[in-house]
Amino acid sequence: MSRRKKPSPSKLPSILNRLIGYTLCLILVLGAFGLGTIYLRHQTAQAANQLKKLEYQIAERKVQISEQGAQITRLTTRSSLKQLNALYDLGLQMPRERQIVRVLEDPTKRLYEKASDSMLTVSSF
Repeated sequence: MSRRKKPSPSKLPSILNRLIGYTLCLILVLGAFGLGTIYLRHQTAQAANQLKKLEYQIAERKVQISEQGAQITRLTTRSSLKQLNALYDLGLQMPRERQIVRVLEDPTKRLYEKASDSMLTVSSF
């Protein structure tokens, strides 16, 4: 048997294999990150479209409410109410002066005081 040394295998191919493997892993991770980013942008765009639709519907409802308010205002004028009273023979009359109560103070303050008085009476039990 000869005593010749066998050539030692080079470490270069194993380093290249590792480098290629790590590069593929990095590409996969970056690709997954990119797909995630695209998915999130897609979801954001869908949410923005839904928001625009809702804003449009809200604007339509506001217009409808204002139109109905205007219609109610037209129908509740003094002359039209008198006309409806005569038409349907309701027998309604205008309020007399003694039936009218004029409030000189702030009504919100007055209501708050009424509510706080009732809370005090309940808590005194």
